[in-house]
Amino acid sequence: MFKIVPNPTFVAEARITVPGADAGLLKIEWRHQGRAALKDWMESASAKGDGDALHAVIASWSEVVDVLGDPVNYSRSALADLLDAYPTAAGELFQAYIDAL
Repeated sequence: MFKIVPNPTFVAEARITVPGADAGLLKIEWRHQGRAALKDWMESASAKGDGDALHAVIASWSEVVDVLGDPVNYSRSALADLLDAYPTAAGELFQAYIDAL
């Protein structure tokens, strides 16, 4: 059965470049947007900045750990840490979201 109205969130992986290693897979729960909302989000993304734009469409993530192996819950601050640590992550997250939609 196909639902004409999609779920408000969905899970899809994003491949994040890890220097000197295989790409990391980030399992993300994304917020769904329809065509008009997606267009508005894309047009406003550069004015908002990567972190704010991505935070608007990421609901949560799973299987993310810190240096000690402890789980890292999704938050705006944790996203900022990820974007700082992995310079290509922002573009890869934007592309993963668009591809998943």
